[in-house]
Formats: sequence, C-alpha cells, structure tokens
Amino acid sequence: MNITKNTTDNLNAVLTVTVSQADYQEKVDNVLNQYRKTASIKGFRKGQVPMSFVKKQYEQAVIFDTVNELLQKGLNDYIKEEKLAILGNPVPVIQDNIDWTASELNFDFEIGIAPEFTVDLSKVSVDTYKVQVEEEEVQKYVDNFSQRFGSLVSLDAAEENAIIKADAMVEGAEEAKSAFLRLEELKDASAFIGKKVGDVVEVNTNAIYDTAEEAAQQLGIEVNEEGVQVTYTLKEVNKVNNAEMNQDLFDKVYGEGTVDSEDAFRNKIKTESENMYNKEADKQIINDVVAELLKQVQFDLPTTFLTKWLEFSNEGITSEEQAKEELAKIEKSLRYQLIEAKIAEENSVEVNSEEVKAAAEVAITEQLKMYGQNVIPEESMNQIIAGALSNQEEYNRLSYQVFTDKMLAIFKANIQLTEKEVTFDEFVEIITAKNKELEQA
Repeated sequence: MNITKNTTDNLNAVLTVTVSQADYQEKVDNVLNQYRKTASIKGFRKGQVPMSFVKKQYEQAVIFDTVNELLQKGLNDYIKEEKLAILGNPVPVIQDNIDWTASELNFDFEIGIAPEFTVDLSKVSVDTYKVQVEEEEVQKYVDNFSQRFGSLVSLDAAEENAIIKADAMVEGAEEAKSAFLRLEELKDASAFIGKKVGDVVEVNTNAIYDTAEEAAQQLGIEVNEEGVQVTYTLKEVNKVNNAEMNQDLFDKVYGEGTVDSEDAFRNKIKTESENMYNKEADKQIINDVVAELLKQVQFDLPTTFLTKWLEFSNEGITSEEQAKEELAKIEKSLRYQLIEAKIAEENSVEVNSEEVKAAAEVAITEQLKMYGQNVIPEESMNQIIAGALSNQEEYNRLSYQVFTDKMLAIFKANIQLTEKEVTFDEFVEIITAKNKELEQA
C-alpha cells in the first residue's frame, strides 16, 4: 500500500491511497477458504463446494471488506506517522464503477488541515470576583444545619412549619400515593393548618404549588396548567425541633473536635461558603477567558471540507444546507477546542489516572459530608472510588475536570486578572448578566 499527500492549500489536502492485489489477496484467499469449509449450499456436501463457485458468490464482497479495513488502518497509521493535524476524519472521494479485479486500486480522500495560529495569553484581561459572605448568609447555613440535624416531634395539629405525611388520592387515579408536605414551602398552606391525623383535605394543586411542574414533581404525575384535584388523608403531623447550638451539632456537621465553639463554627461556615463561591468565580474566569480568546485569536477553517465531513459522517444530516447550519452551530466550540489544544500542548498539560482517582476522592468526600458522613474508612472509600471510576462516563467527566483545573491554573498565571470584591447577591447579578450576553451572542 502506498499513500501520497497532495496539498490543495494551507487548510486542505487529498490523500491518494494505492492498494495492490498483493496487499489483500492472501487475506481474501484465507477468508474464501474458510467460507468453502463452512458453507452449506444446496447441491454440495459441506466442505466440498468448488472454489470457483465460492469466488463467484463471495469474492468481490470479501475484497471490498478487506480493502476497506486496509484503507482505514493505512490512513490512521499514515496520519499518526506524519503527525498530520486534521479536523474531522478523511472523506472519500466518490468513485463510480470501481474494477475490483484490477491489479491496483486507487482511492482519494479529502482531509481538512488544522490551521496554524498563535495564542498570547498575556493579552487577555478579565475580571475575577472574590465573594464576601455576610453574616446574614452565614445565618442561613446555621439555620439549615440546625434543622437538618434537629429531632422530629409529633404535633396534635398542623402548624405553619409542620411536616405532613399523607396518602394523596389524585382525581381519576385508582390508588393513593404517599406524599410529604412541608407546609412552610407551600404557596398557601391554610387548608392544612389545624388539621390532625385522620383528617381529609381536598385541594387543587394550583392552590398549594407555584407551578404545574412543581406539582408534577411532588406527586409523580402529569399536571397541566389547570392543576389537578387531590384528596390528602393525613397520616402523620410532625415538626422539626432545631438542634441546639452546641458541640454535638458542631461534631455532626464537621466531625468530632473539628470546631469547638460557636464562633469557630460560624467562621468555618463562612470560609467554606466563600471557597464554594470562589470556585464558581473560577468557572467564570474560564468562561470569560474563552470569550476573549475567541475574539482575539483569529484563523480560517476549512469550512468547505467540514461541511462535506458533517454531511458524510452524520446520518441525521441529509443535505449540504443542513451541514452548513450544523457547522454554524458548532463553529465556536470547534474554534475553542483548537485554541485549548494549542495552549495545552504548549504547556505540556496531561492527565493521568492517579490524578483522576484523587479528584474522585475529593468529590466523593465532599458529597458524603453533605449527608453528615465526615469519617469514611479507607477500604470503604476505595470501594466507592473504584465503583465511580468503573463508569466510563464518570471517569471522563472527572478527567476533564482535572484538565480544566490545570487550564485554569495556566490562565491565572498568564492572563491579566483584576480582582473585585463583591457580595453574593452582586455576584449572582453579574453572572446572570454575563450568561444573558452569552445567550444573545
């Protein structure tokens, strides 16, 4: 097999592949001999089918399959060996009436070549936000922890902050479903106030839920804009007595002895909250850097080739016009992928399995802490990590997270960052406005 590259321009080329009979004949003969041994054809005993008959029936199809395998492997090897930076995959030039009996077969494949460009991160300037958590925000967390680790007590009758367990019979349904109602979260809880175990409350979902979607989620049924009539039969009426602000609560939230006073507890909440919000601020740095790089780093793409490639490789695209529309949708993403790959290559960014495992441990530890599990035996943790990493989708997600963290570090070390201190509400307002700008762009 012989492959030559004919350059059309800086962004396009044609690979010509010449396949001779010597490249594929031995494998074709082996396949045909196997067919002859195993074929069950009327009029012949198994293994006694004449080779001329086998060739007449199967040879062209076998040559076709064998040559296709050779082409795929040959192209992949050539692109790797020649270190060709291509976009998409080679697209075959359609040929009519190929003579599969010829001593040589020639095939042309169009390729799109990745553009050459430079990236100067020092020219990128973005704002970064240091979120200050105020006492009011800290108190919300304190209240949440107090409620989460509080004790459940029974009530004679429902109060504004009651938690009701009930059987919910939806109009038209055959059987009731178990439902939990936190009265303080309902749009209007008046129908339940004062009710006792055994009492029945009939109400339309529109009266107690803000949206049909919320009602549907709570009841596990479809709910339209008119709502549905539900009959609740109360089974339990309880409320949560908030946990006291003491060492027992501190230990349940952060682990035994981690904090030893209310001031230390509040300071830890403040620090962890700021760290969490500042992680969101880091995500915004990435978003802003991406937007700036897309503006500053300009290069041409082999759009004609990419249109052909999308039309050829995507079953859902059936016309050139559709392919052009799809390319317009993905062009920004494609451009940034090229820029990102350039930065990663220049900074030798790589991700190994140990880094992915470490990221999994951090993520799992943080998740378990949310459920009050602060100390996890090493053997149990390793089992949880192994289970998570056995899921290829989760492994890829964590791998990209590690990669993104490394890219963020490169950005922070090289771009111009202007730090601004903001409150949480100001930060939310800024991010919301930026997201709207992105949607409109």
